[in-house]
This record gives sequence, structure tokens and C-alpha cells, in this order.
Amino acid sequence: MLILATYRSSQAALRAEQRFKAAGVAVELIPVPRQIKSTCGFCLLVEEEGHEDLVQTGVPEGLWRVLEPLPGSLRRRYEPFP
Repeated sequence: MLILATYRSSQAALRAEQRFKAAGVAVELIPVPRQIKSTCGFCLLVEEEGHEDLVQTGVPEGLWRVLEPLPGSLRRRYEPFP
């Protein structure tokens, strides 16, 4: 399962992406989905196994679990990640 992390600024998201890549964690920098409110336009996608690193790296504004789309829809769904 994927975890999405939002950040307060683009610079914070880019720094977090660099730290993940330096640590060998697969991460993807993407635009923030419309369904999620964020002060920054970028977020990071990472496998759930690496979410502990998300909390420690770059102090995310919010964490979201990425859910599969509902039947008949192409949009992913998101729920807050504890």
C-alpha cells in the first residue's frame, strides 16, 4: 500500500525526496491530488513499509493512505494515516 505525504513548502518536499533517495527508499514526487488540501503543490508517494522514515524526514504536514478507486471510478481515494 502507498502512503502520500504532504509538506508545508515545495522546498521541504524536495529536501525530503533527496533524503529518501539518498537512503535508497523508492519515492515519487507528484502534484498534490485535488481531494487533499495542502499549502504546497507537491507531495511524496512511498510504500507503506517506509512510512516511519516519512515522519522523521522533513516533518510532513499530513500523511494519507492511498486507497484503490471505487468500482466504476478511476480516481484513487485517500484517508488520513495515523
